[in-house]
Amino acid sequence: MWKAPSREIIEKLGMRERTVTGPDEDSISLGCDAATACIEQASISVSDIDGLIFASSTNAYSLKASATVLQDALGISADAFVTDVQFASRSGLDAIKIARAMVDCNQARNVLVVAADTLNVFMSPGHVYDYAAGAGAVALLISNDNVIADINDMAFASEDRANWYKLANDRYIQLGSGFVGYISNWGLMDSVKASWKTFCHKNNCKADDFGYFALPQGTMVQTFMSSSAIGCDVYSAVPYILSEQVGDMGCAGVLACMCNILDLIDDAGEKILVCAYGWGDGSGIMSLTSTQLLGNVANRPVVMPQIDNKEMVEYAKALKYEKKLDRNLKGLSSYY
Repeated sequence: MWKAPSREIIEKLGMRERTVTGPDEDSISLGCDAATACIEQASISVSDIDGLIFASSTNAYSLKASATVLQDALGISADAFVTDVQFASRSGLDAIKIARAMVDCNQARNVLVVAADTLNVFMSPGHVYDYAAGAGAVALLISNDNVIADINDMAFASEDRANWYKLANDRYIQLGSGFVGYISNWGLMDSVKASWKTFCHKNNCKADDFGYFALPQGTMVQTFMSSSAIGCDVYSAVPYILSEQVGDMGCAGVLACMCNILDLIDDAGEKILVCAYGWGDGSGIMSLTSTQLLGNVANRPVVMPQIDNKEMVEYAKALKYEKKLDRNLKGLSSYY
């Protein structure tokens, strides 16, 4: 459409398709759909949820919490702990860290973590990353009751690098380091190496100790770079990558990849390593171990059937749905 990047560049990014939000969708509505499915999947009553953390880098509001809207939509009690977390594509792991701490110190029993992003809406038309920026949401229930996977440990490395940013009055995301590839991912290697070093030191482990890997996957470039930083075989992570089909789902991307892995495991004791990168804000590592309850989860797989249930739209319709061709909202007539 734009004749800006060549076909070769798109292929190097590892993208074939990307998700498009509907005209009435945003990060909150996507998160609400994911949360509703999560509550049903967990067979838990909404009244039993005493915590809700909404993670997103593309919040629908700039001066208002999205979590409270989600709280009302789901019917969660007003006395539950409800808050937003924003930390780029790492915000999902940040929310899990907070939720896990709340559960472990008995400040809450069941905390719902919802990670949702709509990067597609905030990527300017004609930019090379317009081909990759997508949208999606993942909801997870953090609890000590009837768990299907234990969170063993987490480690983080935080830093300030202007890979991605959007100022308060900006319409679109800025890529501070230029072209999307090895250049604008320049912080990924250093950050992932730092959080991985901390994690290995704390847990006396190495990459070979894990059988499954959910790695950063804004593009395929990120997966190859992060696998190198951790020292794992990249082809042990490639089978679970989703970005080729859905694009970059922001903070929901690596968690969707993790859920895709959980869809395929039936045995207890399987080790999963999850790595998230926040586009220049830092990285996080989380390890999981499957329990015997995972094989008994009904209605699996969860992830791939939703991705396969799709409708292809033309780019012109995508521009309209993503409100990149907005009309003047103060027109005197609906005819012009």
